[in-house]
Amino acid sequence: MKLKKKISAVLALCLALSVFAGCSDTTEEPNEEVMPNVITSGTQDPSADGGDDNGTTVFTGETAVVTDESGNEVTGVNGDVLTERVTEPGQTEATLSPEQLEEIINNTTTQNTQPLVTSEVKSSDRYGYNTLDDNEKALYDAILNAASTMTSKIRVTDSVTLETWAKVFGMVYNQEPQLFWLNSKIKVGRIYFNEVDTAKITEMQAEIDTTVDKILADANKESTTFGKLKVFHDYLVYNSSFELKDGVADYNETIYNAFGHSSSEQGIVQCGGYAKAIQYLCDKSGIECMVITGNRSDGSSHAWNKIKIDGEWYNLDTTWDDPIFSPPVYDYIRYNFFLVPDEWINEKTHINVNKLTLNSGAVINYFTPPTADSTAENYFVKNGLLFDDKDSADAALKKALDDAANSGAHVASIMAGSQEVYDYITSNLITYKKYVMNGHSNVTNLTNNCNEEMLLIQLDLKY
Repeated sequence: MKLKKKISAVLALCLALSVFAGCSDTTEEPNEEVMPNVITSGTQDPSADGGDDNGTTVFTGETAVVTDESGNEVTGVNGDVLTERVTEPGQTEATLSPEQLEEIINNTTTQNTQPLVTSEVKSSDRYGYNTLDDNEKALYDAILNAASTMTSKIRVTDSVTLETWAKVFGMVYNQEPQLFWLNSKIKVGRIYFNEVDTAKITEMQAEIDTTVDKILADANKESTTFGKLKVFHDYLVYNSSFELKDGVADYNETIYNAFGHSSSEQGIVQCGGYAKAIQYLCDKSGIECMVITGNRSDGSSHAWNKIKIDGEWYNLDTTWDDPIFSPPVYDYIRYNFFLVPDEWINEKTHINVNKLTLNSGAVINYFTPPTADSTAENYFVKNGLLFDDKDSADAALKKALDDAANSGAHVASIMAGSQEVYDYITSNLITYKKYVMNGHSNVTNLTNNCNEEMLLIQLDLKY
């Protein structure tokens, strides 16, 4: 299934937006890595809340545009204008009663009596869902039902604040990957869609199924969860391109762009798309998985996965194992973030884990993810590529360089078991450059992509 990749450099400048969106202008020298993690905006008008756009019921109560202390409009997901319900002077917000919870669901007006698609995993079996209180679970169920049946408006009580809606809607948007037509715009009581033609959605789902069935057939040849995940990871890396470009925003953070691109060699996918694609495949395979969101160190948004294997949780970041280069490298793959513990990435490379900061300044915690503290299934540990002494690390890196040069691979990597070993290897990088270039005439350069925070020694070969 390996297809020749078309990877484009990030060319656009985006402002950091809240919830699921955010990007930065990253200009890199040739052969320097660009960490792709950007989610771009959609095209629908978020301020339109009337007319005939898929809904037949307008929720009760007045709304107002949310503004900051300076009176400026607060933008939400993908730059849309956030609105909140207006509370009359002296009116207080009450906790939802059971009757009100029932009202949330009963007042969801649907166009379809049956969901367009269903997931193999019930929402009640999802880790994040079970961290919610009863009120939030009811709202989650209502939003999921509305999104599944193409319902654009839900009546909610005044107790459903902007913060509550943003939290619960965000969890549905991130944790239910089958809803590829769901738009990321945030507005209390209002749901937006990328596509409203159910026949078209059915066609798109058929494209997804064709690709996913082939991936699962390959994965099912593997006897271990590690092996299945490697099949999922490798497919996405080899068959996806991260690109920030007008015209691809509608589905680039969904499973459709990851799997439904039968007319082209590459799916244009952003970090949310990579993460949802992994979760979708895991859902199909009975592997417990979730999407985690946060930021990279520059503040721009990011998404990755947590996956459970033999009772232990691990982080998997497929996006960052498929980096963008300029000029492009067409068949580049690495395993730096393949089943890593929290200690290696949390608040180092992956910041503000599962936290959402609205432009109003409110900080929302979607849920606290399960702790990942095992290394047993990590790619380097599993393959005997972690070394605690200098001589073993030196010999292993030279072998990795020879193997890569002989096969035409672009990455030679090992992991140091201590800072001392890492410092020893990285202080002698010029020696390894001479070693591989003198021994392999096809190698024209060797560049350093080591990661000290992870004690990862990665050297990239050019041909």
